Amino acid sequence: MDVRKMGLTSRVLALNVYITQGILLLCGLAGLYWFYIRPGKSWYETFAPADWWSVVLYGTLAALFVIVVEVGLTLALSREMFDDGGVNELLFRDLSSIQIICLCFVVAVSEELLFRAVIQPEFGIWWTSILFTVVHVRYWKKWVMVAVVCGISLLFGALVVRTGSVWTTIWAHFLIDATLGYFIKKGWVIHKMEEKSGV
Repeated sequence: MDVRKMGLTSRVLALNVYITQGILLLCGLAGLYWFYIRPGKSWYETFAPADWWSVVLYGTLAALFVIVVEVGLTLALSREMFDDGGVNELLFRDLSSIQIICLCFVVAVSEELLFRAVIQPEFGIWWTSILFTVVHVRYWKKWVMVAVVCGISLLFGALVVRTGSVWTTIWAHFLIDATLGYFIKKGWVIHKMEEKSGV
């Protein structure tokens, strides 16, 4: 699906993202309630991290690592290997910085609640990462993007195990998406193919 040929606007695409993320958030909250809260675990016990410093430290370091790797791959490889049908470019280019922050926060919370707080404790890091990768449908035809998404999910799974808190991955996920979204908005990441063609 190439959104560049569909005449969509950033606002319509952002609305679609909010709707899909809202569905994921509802699934995550329902799963948390059904599998953890209902049997007797408290909401506080589920969400309160033992150490906020480790959440911020490990989440920030993981985000910086992923950002450097993604920017490096984007600059080193051709546009075709990272082309998601224009979704990210269309989504972020017309959003304000505040809108990018809000959108990325919603995405980080909804996806990490569902995958790291609900699914991972039941199915483990590997199956959760496979499912996380499958959900990102628009990347399926690009093996590099599939590998990157799966690698990020494995890293996030390890972060939850290391820090004992889903807030670590929410923070890392938010930093990655917001930073890369801002880079896309500003046009700071130029593909090798575009440099050669003078675009």
